[in-house]
Amino acid sequence: MKNQKTNWLLDVLILSGFLVSFFLNLTGLAVHQWLGVAVFLGIVLHLVNHWSWVKSVFSRFFKKTSARARVYALIDGLLLYGFVMILETGLVISTWFNLNLSNYEVWLDIHIYSSIATLLLAVVKVGLHWRWIVKTAAKIFKPEPKQAPQGLTTAPQMSTVSRRDFLVTMGLVGVGSALAISNVLPSLKKVSASTEIAENTDATVNTAQPTAESTQVQTADAVLMDAPTTVPTATAQPTAVPTAIPTAQNSLVCYAACPRGRHCSFPGQCGRYTDSNSNGKCDLGECG
Repeated sequence: MKNQKTNWLLDVLILSGFLVSFFLNLTGLAVHQWLGVAVFLGIVLHLVNHWSWVKSVFSRFFKKTSARARVYALIDGLLLYGFVMILETGLVISTWFNLNLSNYEVWLDIHIYSSIATLLLAVVKVGLHWRWIVKTAAKIFKPEPKQAPQGLTTAPQMSTVSRRDFLVTMGLVGVGSALAISNVLPSLKKVSASTEIAENTDATVNTAQPTAESTQVQTADAVLMDAPTTVPTATAQPTAVPTAIPTAQNSLVCYAACPRGRHCSFPGQCGRYTDSNSNGKCDLGECG
């Protein structure tokens, strides 16, 4: 029974830490990174505690075993794979290594999507083991019944679980998971919006330069042909050309200090976020 209580407490800590890690604005980037490592170490400890069951089920996975055991093993394997993906992508985009990634948004997307998928699998696992969760919680938090006086015997009390216990358990886990997922969805929208802005900036640069060059060619042709109708156009051209080119170039100059061309707010989209003037924006993406 002691091992059951230990496993229950460990599982609660793992799930709670995993849910808290979704709230980056609450924990901050540094705590978020250490919390992710702590959750993964908890997963490893959970695997060690259940290693005998893992060996037994996977050794008979394609042989004679129950369908329920196969489902449990499959979900546990997917959960482990999900946490490995979260750890790997988290380390790649972490401030510890501070890698200069040209495809940072791709790594961030994988990190977020794998976290959401793993959390949904964790909810499914809780639903499959809800009876054990409720019974073990009752033994931990409910006091032991007093022993009857000598000579008197009492019927053993059977611990039962009801539909209400299932609804309470899944309701708590479901609400917590929904809040966690809804908190990271805006991050995915910001990444896609930033990618669109970068693409639009590149398109503006590519379209502005040919326009200026073609105008200069037309002006040169007009001068050679000595056409009086095109001379005013040549006189007005120096005013139009600088207007188009600096407009595209200024957008690049503003983001010259940021390796990813971003102008992001806290906690930022990379590990280089700094805000010395306390205006809520990263200094690397501000115009000089």
